[in-house]
Amino acid sequence: MTGNIYLTGFMGAGKSTVGRLLATALRRRLVSLDQRIVRRARRPIPEVFAQKGEAAFRQLENEELAKLADEKGLVVDTGGGAAVSPANRALMHQSGRIVHLDACLDTCCMRLGPHEASTRPMWQDADAVERLFQARQEAYADCDLKVEVDHLDAEQAAQTVAAGLLGVEEFPLELEGKLCLVHSSWEGAAALRETVEGRRVVLLTDRKVAALHADRYRRVLGDDLLITLAPGENSKSLKTAERVYKQMLAARIERGDMLLALGGGVMTDLGAFVAATYKRGIDFLLVSTTLLGCVDAAVGGKAAVNLGTAKNQVGCFTQPRMVILDLQALATLPKAQRVEGLAEAYKTGLVADPELARLCEQDMELLLGGEVLGLAEVVRRSVRAKAGVVGQDFREGGRRAILNFGHTYGHALEGWHRYRLGHGQSVAGGMLVAAAISAGRGLLASAQAEAISRAVKPLLPQDLAWAPAEEAWEIMLDDKKNVKGKVRFVLLKGVGEPLVVDDVTPTELGRALAIAKEICHG
Repeated sequence: MTGNIYLTGFMGAGKSTVGRLLATALRRRLVSLDQRIVRRARRPIPEVFAQKGEAAFRQLENEELAKLADEKGLVVDTGGGAAVSPANRALMHQSGRIVHLDACLDTCCMRLGPHEASTRPMWQDADAVERLFQARQEAYADCDLKVEVDHLDAEQAAQTVAAGLLGVEEFPLELEGKLCLVHSSWEGAAALRETVEGRRVVLLTDRKVAALHADRYRRVLGDDLLITLAPGENSKSLKTAERVYKQMLAARIERGDMLLALGGGVMTDLGAFVAATYKRGIDFLLVSTTLLGCVDAAVGGKAAVNLGTAKNQVGCFTQPRMVILDLQALATLPKAQRVEGLAEAYKTGLVADPELARLCEQDMELLLGGEVLGLAEVVRRSVRAKAGVVGQDFREGGRRAILNFGHTYGHALEGWHRYRLGHGQSVAGGMLVAAAISAGRGLLASAQAEAISRAVKPLLPQDLAWAPAEEAWEIMLDDKKNVKGKVRFVLLKGVGEPLVVDDVTPTELGRALAIAKEICHG
């Protein structure tokens, strides 16, 4: 999914304008093939045509395209004629996807305008332009996605391309015999229409998310009750839940109504908890707008709030009617939130999906930069992997415990920092510790431990303060995953080979912490 996107189409179809908007929407870099040729030739394209001929121009075009094909994460405006060459199309197919902006000739003429057309060598003869337009249609048809743009403005065209590239993915998740539809797409709000039709819906979110995304959902939900809270982990408390209950009671929300929780893990955890307990339970939907929420909190059927520094101590298992993974929202995330989600996604890959782990290790730099198609692939692989585990062990009586890789020390680190350190970063630190214990016991090969270290290190702050082993141990003794007072760790024998143990000692934890610190600060 991190391959390049190549925009093809006739001159005037809108490749440069749509490309700029698409690159912004997908957090990619826009490259103009024509501008690359101009820089290399050190003269405008009309002069290249006039002085060296079209054959020389096409050779330059192919050479520059070959260089771009060696890169990743680009949106490339290919120019009007690049797609005519079968060799060029082969390069584009091999290194990414071709998107044809399909515009009729009248549209192209209108968008270019007389002044711009006069500067283009091929537009001086109307009959020749018509013949050229028709001759290129077969080459343009060799594409991965065609978007008809005659009746779309540039923004609409860019949004349509993004939606088409990402597509719609749905699968049913069965939780204790009850089906929950998991949906991911660029237009998540539209997927809710049928489910919410005819019912009152409480929209629960935080103020930051409301400013970014609430309007898209309220166009579907209407003007039912909107409850906004302060963003952050401190809102995931019994006190906040009580405030939400009172607002719902004041609005006379009934058991036949629904709650939609919109946001990251805090909102989906809290929303599920409120819905599961309000009047002994009402239907609810979860819409995840953060990478961390998509890969972790939204799918799993857990609802909980925190008690002081003890995370998720009051809660229950419950099933949403539907989970929406809002891929459009991924483009709005700051780097800190991408870090959070990638830590959890990488964890899921290490215990349940080796291909996901490889993707994170291979493309971590692009993913941290926010490349949306890659992040969407991470989301979808993570969710399917987690759903496979959760579906087998909904109430965490066995296999589901493997999803806690990195969480034992990670939760202690998060609580020790009083939640000022993000959950994903805390889990990243916990993964370093768990990998060090695994390697120290001879379970994990040193090469794989080093690969984990390389992938995790960019996710951690260089000045991270690590919770000392003794203090972390005291916090871990209250971990809800403990059995008969024994602290449980998830270790690795290899990627996709987790092992749950309960015999780690404070001394062993201290040795692993020393290794983790050296990796982080070295």
